[in-house]
Amino acid sequence: MPHRSVLVVGTFREETSQRVREASAAAGVTAEFHARCEDAVAPLGVASPLAVVVRMDAPGAADLCAHVRTQARLADVPVFGVAAERSDIAFTELFSWGGDDLVSLWSPQPLTRRLRPLVGRTSAPRGEGQGCAVVAGADARWRSVMGRALYSGGFSVRFVSTGADLLTDSLGPAVRLVVAADDVAQEGAAACAVRARASGSEAAWVVVVPPKRMAAATSAARTLSRVSIADGFAPPENVLFLANELLGRRGEDKRASARLLYGTTVAFRAAGRDEDEIGFSYNVSVGGVYVRSLAPLDQGQDVWLEMWAPRAERRVRLAGTVAWKRPFGSGERATVPAGFGVKITDGLGGDLERWLHGYGAFSESLLGARAPAPSAPEV
Repeated sequence: MPHRSVLVVGTFREETSQRVREASAAAGVTAEFHARCEDAVAPLGVASPLAVVVRMDAPGAADLCAHVRTQARLADVPVFGVAAERSDIAFTELFSWGGDDLVSLWSPQPLTRRLRPLVGRTSAPRGEGQGCAVVAGADARWRSVMGRALYSGGFSVRFVSTGADLLTDSLGPAVRLVVAADDVAQEGAAACAVRARASGSEAAWVVVVPPKRMAAATSAARTLSRVSIADGFAPPENVLFLANELLGRRGEDKRASARLLYGTTVAFRAAGRDEDEIGFSYNVSVGGVYVRSLAPLDQGQDVWLEMWAPRAERRVRLAGTVAWKRPFGSGERATVPAGFGVKITDGLGGDLERWLHGYGAFSESLLGARAPAPSAPEV
């Protein structure tokens, strides 16, 4: 196996750097440190590191992430962010840069848990089982980050930067999906979708707009089928969820309640363990939650969770069992980013009831119908 290292970028205290070295050694690799983001660019051009660890407050951190994401050969190199606080804002910001997970460096273990599964991993073949997707937007960084999210979900990806090119490329018979940023054309991406449909486009469309534009975009596309409007401030992997909804879910979806996009920090630990890990929720159902993390628990493990329930005024503590997990890397038909799905089985002091009530209110606000309470939670 070729020798590989972890590229660590930013200024750290010596004791923190030592913990990174210990974490890397425990995974069987070395750590290569660069104080400045611009100094890390040259090594990335020579070899592919096992992972990149970057301080999010380092000057140029977002540009470094963008550089990694524009390199196709680095698509399966994870980027870990280090932030003062692992909050909703920090997670969402890192995801918007093309990063994959926040990691604590207060001890070596969190980083070791993320690195070990990467060491024995072999490069997966290029996944294109979902067909061709066109990613359209004026901003090159946004296109790269969005393209990588779709590539990891099994799409082949083509990029365009203007409304004219978007209208032409969306008509291709092989195109199954179009993801368009609102800035791709002066009239907005929703108007492009209307024109493309009138010209014969049969692809599913996800139009990504700033929150203040969502109502207008929804109104513009209201007569079109297989079109979703996505929040431009949300993680790019949310578009993968919407794309799979539009294109039809396969196989595993036998839920009595809808899966709904819902992002918030989740403290989780294997039942009985001493310390929490921090992940970020991806979607929820009435009896389950999918947690984004590159330190997933194993299928069958009992797990304790603490998080904000949808439409709730307080955090809830829940117990469950890991129903399945998805390792990091590109997948032929991956429907979710790396992480694990939890079947909720219980709650502390009425928290299960609070979860069910919150999910019901959330479902009603999004779908217009309150979810029926099941006799037993399901994933």
